[in-house]
Amino acid sequence: MEIGSLVEQCDGNAVRRVGTVRSLDEREVVVEWMGGEREYLPLPVPESVRTLVPGTVRHKAATDLAALQSEFEADPVKILAELVRETGERTTMTALRKQVEGLGIDTGGIADQWGHTRRLLLAVPNVKRDGQNGLRWDGAGSKAASSGRHLSASEALAALVSGTRKTKDTKQSLSAAVSAGLDALSPYELLAAHARGVPVTEWPRQWTKSHPERVPEEIRLIAAEHIIEMSRARSRIVLPGTEPSPPAIKAAEIPSSLELLTLLVPLVAMPVSSPAADKAAKALSGEHAWNALRTVMERFKQALSVSSESEDSQDREERLTSLSTRAGGLLKTALKKRPREDDLPWLDSAEEMAFRACTLLADPRMSEQRNRPVREWAQHVADHPGIPAEIREAARAVQDVASAEAADAAEADGTGDGDERTEEGREAEAVPEALTVSVEETESTDIEGEGDVGTVGSAEATTVSDEPLQEETEDTSDGTSEAAQEPERDSQAEIEALKRLLEEERSSAETARAEHERRHRDASDALAEAAATVNRLRLRITDEEKHRAEAEARARAAEATAESVQRGLEEAEQRVEAMTRQLRRRDDELRQARQTARGASQAQLRQARIDTLRVLAAGLTEVADQAIHEDDETGPAHALYRRILARAAAAGVLDVGALGEETDYDPVMHRAPGGPAARVVVERPGFVWQGPREPEPVVLEQALVRGVEQ
Repeated sequence: MEIGSLVEQCDGNAVRRVGTVRSLDEREVVVEWMGGEREYLPLPVPESVRTLVPGTVRHKAATDLAALQSEFEADPVKILAELVRETGERTTMTALRKQVEGLGIDTGGIADQWGHTRRLLLAVPNVKRDGQNGLRWDGAGSKAASSGRHLSASEALAALVSGTRKTKDTKQSLSAAVSAGLDALSPYELLAAHARGVPVTEWPRQWTKSHPERVPEEIRLIAAEHIIEMSRARSRIVLPGTEPSPPAIKAAEIPSSLELLTLLVPLVAMPVSSPAADKAAKALSGEHAWNALRTVMERFKQALSVSSESEDSQDREERLTSLSTRAGGLLKTALKKRPREDDLPWLDSAEEMAFRACTLLADPRMSEQRNRPVREWAQHVADHPGIPAEIREAARAVQDVASAEAADAAEADGTGDGDERTEEGREAEAVPEALTVSVEETESTDIEGEGDVGTVGSAEATTVSDEPLQEETEDTSDGTSEAAQEPERDSQAEIEALKRLLEEERSSAETARAEHERRHRDASDALAEAAATVNRLRLRITDEEKHRAEAEARARAAEATAESVQRGLEEAEQRVEAMTRQLRRRDDELRQARQTARGASQAQLRQARIDTLRVLAAGLTEVADQAIHEDDETGPAHALYRRILARAAAAGVLDVGALGEETDYDPVMHRAPGGPAARVVVERPGFVWQGPREPEPVVLEQALVRGVEQ
């Protein structure tokens, strides 16, 4: 899919509308439908949206339906054969008729001739029968093979993992399309492709931001299963001398810098019913489980802010209920696995869950009917028996404070009754102030005019007459003030006490968190050092295994060579012994010939001796060949050659030429298989017999030579 491509949105087999791609990035595509409406679609696009490849029947229907109608009326078999080819899988005449009608083509001309049309369609060379009523395109040119390169990597992957049957060529073309667009795949799609055997030539240095809700469920499930399997394979230790398992070999293809289990966290927090998310929730533990629960809390918090008109309430409740069920099982697992030592991280996480749940419960919006799943989840967490009781009590105290503050804020917003009570209080306060002023004025008059009895009496009378009214007014004022302020004082005192308790809890939590962070840093440093040590040991073990394997291979090769040489020596020794026995028989025969045929000529005797010695020379030649091919001069072949040569010397048999010796070519003494040359190098010595009465040596076996390289 690229900018300018035509796409269609289908409702079953019927084409709903056709549009053009106007904008495209790694997250979404902007499609302008006919009529001017623009729509933003996430990547990968929904299955109902298909790319129209130029040259296909669907593309013709979208661009020039009238021309396509004319072609169909002229040759319907041709159009139907094209649809079979583009489908790339088994289809039927009923499905083809629905496709044609869905494209807007009028089929009235062959309405009662579909059976005859099917027979004509089967006469097309590449259209084959598949089952009783099925049809299939056989050979090159199927949809996947012809247009697979026009599919995006996400679309090709979705087609590759779908449950429909595919030919080998179709799978190869889809795999090539996915491999060509690896950069455009999300982490889940990339891992699903790796699980399906698509060659991943280059992995990213780090995962991009994952959006599992934009990935089809089938791909999410494959990715989740692959992540779990590869994580287990990574955690297994391969012992020296053992072959790694196929999952371990496949896990080694993924760089170790790419963390796999972190991808399961957003998958678990999806507010949707998903088998992939359920499987991921069962596989998480430790810090990954707590991170998933934190993300779930954020999801529920966001759910409170969504307006009731933005989505269907029933669908929203079902999705949140599914998320609550999945997260409840994960919370139970995380709380059960409390470490026996160094449990501060576990306590911090449990405390965070309890406090966040109580904060949700204190939200005034929680009383709305549409937020029932959020309320049930928060109540489940706040009352979970796996969280220590003191943490739950502290969280409840925070909830009470937050609820009281929310109530005060609501009361401060005010109603008409509150304003009336304020005016009455002001009038009650004004009466005592006026009476107090009158008394003070009377007292001052009394002090200034002590000698005036009439004035004093009048003042006293006035004071006496005023006292009952003042007392009555003060009683009324005090009663009203106390009645109005006592609940406020009690609530304020309770809030202050709770605030002090909260501050103490926060201070303790900060101290514990600082200590935990210090221990966590120490543990991280120790863990990093241990990991480095383990890696060094693994590398050392790998090198040692490699060296040992090479040494074993060399030892086996040397042992095989030694066995071969030993067998050759034994065979040569047997031949030498046989020749020696033959020589002895010849000597015996010669002596007998001498005794019986004294009259035989000296020439005949000489020739018989030469023939006998030539047999000995042939044996020496074979032993010499064994010695030449033996690298060690102290080996058994060299020792045997020297012993036999010493014995032969007693009979006058001598060797001529040394191995590697350079000399002039002598056609009598030398034999050159590669042709004679002026200067030659001895490759194997020859043998001569020097008799006591022989003027020149008699050549028994010529030396094997080769020409000197210029």
